[in-house]
Amino acid sequence: MKAFCFAICLMLSSFLWSQNSISVYCAQVNEDGSTTLYYETAEGSGFVEYVISAYSDVEGAYSRVGETTDINQDSYTDNVRNANLEQIRYLVTADFGEERRPFGYIRTIYLTSVLNNDNTVSLSWTSMGSDTPAGSENKPYKIYRKLKRQDTEWQLLASQTQRAYTDNLPAICSDSVLYKIELENDNNCVSRSNQVLHVIGDSEIPNMPTLQRISVDQNSQQIFLEWIPSTSDDVMGYVVCSGEPCVTLDTIWGSDASSYTCEECSAEQINSLAVMAFDTCFNTSLRTDRHSNMVLSLQRENCSDRVNLSWNEYEGFDVQRYEIYKQEGTSAFTLVGNTQSLNYQVTIDATIPNYSFYVVAVGNNNINSFSNAKALTISSAQQPEFVEIRKVSVKDKNQGVELEFFVDASIVVNKYRLKRAENGGEYRVIANIAYTGDNTVQYVDNISLENNKNDYSYIFEAPDACNLVYKASRPATIMRLELTEVDRNTNALSWNAYNSWDNGVGVYEIYRQPESEPAPVLCGTSGSSSFTDFMGDVITASDKTNYYVRAVEATAGNDGKVQTALSTRASIKRETVIFIPNAFTPRAAEGNNEIFKPTCYFVKQGTYSMKIYNRQGALIFESRDTEIGWDGTFKGEYCHPNTYIYVIEFVNSDGEKEIRKGTFALVE
Repeated sequence: MKAFCFAICLMLSSFLWSQNSISVYCAQVNEDGSTTLYYETAEGSGFVEYVISAYSDVEGAYSRVGETTDINQDSYTDNVRNANLEQIRYLVTADFGEERRPFGYIRTIYLTSVLNNDNTVSLSWTSMGSDTPAGSENKPYKIYRKLKRQDTEWQLLASQTQRAYTDNLPAICSDSVLYKIELENDNNCVSRSNQVLHVIGDSEIPNMPTLQRISVDQNSQQIFLEWIPSTSDDVMGYVVCSGEPCVTLDTIWGSDASSYTCEECSAEQINSLAVMAFDTCFNTSLRTDRHSNMVLSLQRENCSDRVNLSWNEYEGFDVQRYEIYKQEGTSAFTLVGNTQSLNYQVTIDATIPNYSFYVVAVGNNNINSFSNAKALTISSAQQPEFVEIRKVSVKDKNQGVELEFFVDASIVVNKYRLKRAENGGEYRVIANIAYTGDNTVQYVDNISLENNKNDYSYIFEAPDACNLVYKASRPATIMRLELTEVDRNTNALSWNAYNSWDNGVGVYEIYRQPESEPAPVLCGTSGSSSFTDFMGDVITASDKTNYYVRAVEATAGNDGKVQTALSTRASIKRETVIFIPNAFTPRAAEGNNEIFKPTCYFVKQGTYSMKIYNRQGALIFESRDTEIGWDGTFKGEYCHPNTYIYVIEFVNSDGEKEIRKGTFALVE
């Protein structure tokens, strides 16, 4: 009986509880912060309304936020409280008047978030606590994300029981990201948190590249830039801009790009260029300092051998110095000087028709910048029509060289130049000869050729109308005479051919002058550069004999003259030799030793003397001619056979006086 009564009481208690409670299935926070509640509908008569109340922290009690009189309505949206700002606890009551008022509780899920600097979002949310709907107690929280621009649907990030989550955002240039939390239950009703929103995007600018130089390619003459790339990871390319404000010229794609050739830029103009890096979100870095190229200009006055170079200052790095390079014709460029100023003067050779120049700004760390190359063409001034050496003639005693030139005097110049080379060496200027207005110009080179065995050649040069470029004559060489003794009676002569005349040499005249003779005599002619002189007929005439050669032009030259030129003088000195007989026979037939006479070679003329004495010391004969001897007579009578004394005096070839004494026999 007691057991039956307990069962009846338990059933009555369950019935009374079911009549006094309402199951609230879920609370869904809408985008505008309103909350829609889903709940179990009530049954029975006497229904008045559903009352929706929300707890107020200020009042410390629940306050009505809404109601509905439709007993079959199973949801209600609260537009009074804003669930985007806080967690809200709701009380849903079914009012049946005094008979009964069943009710139920639920809390919203309140989501908060923090956007971190490392491109992550930290999420955390509240628990529904004791008001967790039935069937949700062991369910995981589901974390959703939605990118407004990219996603059309919410993306499930994770399912977990913990109430905190960190989301690693993808690389996004610009977007808004939304998050929400959902908790399911067994009634197929999902509680949903408020949504949190963050505006995200890559607004960080990349690191600036380092512009190293602006320069001119010497082959293409195009402007180019070089820089050190940005150190940022997401660089996608670079922008080159010009001027102030910096107007974009071109875009260079690639994070590793480090150079650019500007086809629009003229190397003849100053270009002020800078570089910026841009990333995958097209954020641009700060602009580098502008660099400005050098533009070279040059000026040369007419008839000047000086070129004035000038250029603008290089802007972009500290310049240590400016180096100047020059090219002659098609040869390689060579360094001609350096300066810290913005101008430089270069001396040129006006005989070279084409020059090119450029300037290099030298900075630290071996960073250089080239200017444009500037070409210079040298226009030829009026040249003399003819420049000739008409005569190179050695003066007497080898004391100097007489020269005569024939030059176009219609071009008024400052001076002529005479050059001389020694033994085939380099020609060097030995004289500047004044312009006289005459076509014929003469000069004496006072060089001693005595005991001087060097060969000398000459070139005569006349300048153009600018006195810069000299036109040279053909070389002319002195005739160097060489003399060799073949035997006591014969001398061999040789000389270098005279080479100054276009018409050539007609004949060579060979002149000989014994020292005792007042003037030279023509001893022969030659059509070549050698001659053999037999001088037996003058062998005793002198101890020393001089020679020279006279070249005679074949026909008249451009000056209307038949020129002549003399060689160097050469001499030969023989050793004095005297043969004195020891006997003679005056009465013998002619040609049989009938005259006492020494045979003399190379005795200085005018110094010879021979005296004959008898044994008593009386002078019986005297002669001052080497060709006149004693015939053995005295006062018209033959002398008796006996021994006689001779005394012979003369000056030898060394200029020394000699006396020879001795005896000889007169025999019949």
